[in-house]
Amino acid sequence: YNWAINSFSRPDKRNLVVYELLLRDFLAAHDWKTLRDTLSYLKTMGVNAIEIMPFNEFEGNESWGYNPDFYLSPDKYYGPKNTLKEFIDSCHKKGIAVLMDIALNHTTGLNPLAALYWNAATSQPAANNPWLNVTATHPYNVFNDFNHESLATRYFTSRVVEHWLQEYKMDGFRFDLSKGFTQNTQCGGSPTNEACMFQYHADRVAIWKRYYDTCQLKSPASYVILEHFADNTEEIELSNYGMLLWGNANYNFTEASMGYVPTSNFEGYLHTARGWTNPYLVGYMESHDEERMMYKNLQFGNTSNSSHNVRDLNVALKRIELCAGFFLTAPGPKMIWEFGELGYDFSINRCPDGTINTNCRLDNKPIRWDYKDVIQRKRLYDIFSSLNKLRFHSWYKDVFTANNINLTRNLSGAFKTMTIRSATDSSMLCVIGNFDVLSQTGSFTFPSGGTWYDYLNGNTVTATGAAQNITLQPGEFHVYLNRNLTNVVITPVSGLNGSGNQLLATIYPNPSHSISVLDLYVPQNGPVQVDLLNKLGQKIKTVFSGTMTRGKHSLELTDKINNLPAGLYLIRIQAANKVLPVKLVRQ
Repeated sequence: YNWAINSFSRPDKRNLVVYELLLRDFLAAHDWKTLRDTLSYLKTMGVNAIEIMPFNEFEGNESWGYNPDFYLSPDKYYGPKNTLKEFIDSCHKKGIAVLMDIALNHTTGLNPLAALYWNAATSQPAANNPWLNVTATHPYNVFNDFNHESLATRYFTSRVVEHWLQEYKMDGFRFDLSKGFTQNTQCGGSPTNEACMFQYHADRVAIWKRYYDTCQLKSPASYVILEHFADNTEEIELSNYGMLLWGNANYNFTEASMGYVPTSNFEGYLHTARGWTNPYLVGYMESHDEERMMYKNLQFGNTSNSSHNVRDLNVALKRIELCAGFFLTAPGPKMIWEFGELGYDFSINRCPDGTINTNCRLDNKPIRWDYKDVIQRKRLYDIFSSLNKLRFHSWYKDVFTANNINLTRNLSGAFKTMTIRSATDSSMLCVIGNFDVLSQTGSFTFPSGGTWYDYLNGNTVTATGAAQNITLQPGEFHVYLNRNLTNVVITPVSGLNGSGNQLLATIYPNPSHSISVLDLYVPQNGPVQVDLLNKLGQKIKTVFSGTMTRGKHSLELTDKINNLPAGLYLIRIQAANKVLPVKLVRQ
C-alpha cells in the first residue's frame, strides 16, 4: 500500500473527541471501505479520533472481538488489510486519529502461544508456558491469562504494538482490562480477591510505564488509553506519566437524563473532581459496555409530570441534549458511543427477535442510519456538532486543554451549573441546566457583569456580576459565552409555538453544512411563497409556492441549497399578507 499521508499530526490528546464503534453493528456492509464513507458525517460532528472495537483476528464473526487468537492480522470479516490501510489514510487526510481497541490481557486456546504449551488433560496452559498463567491471577479474566511479568510476554506485546503502529500507522490503543496486567502478588495470588484488584499495585504501574515507553519509542506521541478502573492514586500516577484513562459516568448521567435528581451528580467525569493535575480522563456517558441512555429514558424515565414525561420520545431526546450540554463543554477528552448522537434507543441486551435478555448482550443490534432523517434526532446530532465545534474554536480551545483549569461547579442538585475560564479569563463559558421534571429557579453568578451570549440560540443575557435568580423549565439548558461566538441551533417545528396572527419560521440547522430544514408556523389557510435570496436581496430561486393550512409545516431545503457557495443568504416567506425574512448561513 502506498500511503498518501506519511506524517500525520495527531490531535491534542487533552481535547480528543473519540467516537467508539463496533463495525459489525455500525454498518450493514461491516467493512473498511464503507466505513470510509461515514468520515464526513463524523468529521462534521467534531470527531477527531475513532476508536474501533477489537479487529485483530478473533474467533468466529459474531463477536465484539474480545476473544482474540491472532494479534498481527486484521480480522478478515472486516475486509482485507489494504482497505484497512486506506481507511486509516482517509482518516488522517481529515485530521482524524485511529485508535485500536485491543485485548492483551488474555487470549483463546487457538492462539499458538497457548497451543504450543498446552495441558490437554486440564484444558489449561501448561506449567512451562512462557507467556500464559496456568490459572488467571484476577477475577475478571476470560480465556487464558497473559503473564505480563514474563520477559517473553513483554517481548510479544512490544512486537504487537510495534506492528500496528508502524505497519498500519495506527495512532494508538485502547487497552482492554488493563487492571488485569498484574500477577497480583500483593493479594497472595488469589484470583477471587476482587477488592484487592482495585488497590494500588506497584507491579502493575511498572508494567504499564514500560508498555507506554514502548509505544512512544515505536511511534512518538501515540495514544495509550487504559480501561483501568483502579485506585485513584494509581490512576493519577499513570495519567501523570502521560496515559489516558477511561472515566465511566454512565450511571449518573443516565439518572440525570431520566430525571432522578438524587442520583444525578455526574461530576466524576471531571478530572478535577478526582484531584488529577492533567486532563487525561476520557469521560463518557455511554460505551460499548453500558446500557443505552435513550433506552432507559423511554423505559424507565420519570413520568411524574405528564407535560414533561421522560418516556415520550421528544422529551427523552431533549434530556440527552441537556446531558450533552454539560458533558461536551467540560475539559479533557470525551468519548461518544456509536449512534448516541442520534438517540439510539435499543437495549444493549436486545435479542434478534426483539426480546431483552442478558444472554443476547453480544448479539447483533439494529443499525439505524435512518435516525439521521428524523428531524428531532438530527437536532441532537447538531447539538453534539455545535458543542464540539466550540471545543476547537481558537478563542475557546485552551479552556478545554489547560492543565490547571479554572473550573467551578454545582452538579449535585436539579439546578446544575458549571463555569470554566481560560488562564487569562479572556474566554469564559457557563452552563446552566434544570435536570428536574418540574420548573426550577436557581441562583447563579456569572463570573463577570455585562452581556453574555447564548451559544445555541443566539440570544443574549445581561449579567449583573452578582447572584441572579434564573428560572428554567424542565430539561432546559443554556451554554453562555462571554464572547460573541454564536452557533444557532433552533428548536424544530415540533417545538415551534405559534398563535394568533404570527408568522414564524426557523431554519435548522443554521449555519448549514448539508441537510437543512425550514420550519414554519402559518397563522391561516392560504397561499405561501418561499424564496431564496442572496445577501443583496436578489432572488436566486423559489423554494416553495403553493397553499398551506394553518399550523406547523416543515420544508426540506437540502436539494435547494446544496450547490450554494459559502456565505450569507435570506429565506423570504410570504404568507397571510405578511413577509418574514430569515437568515441562512452556508458553511
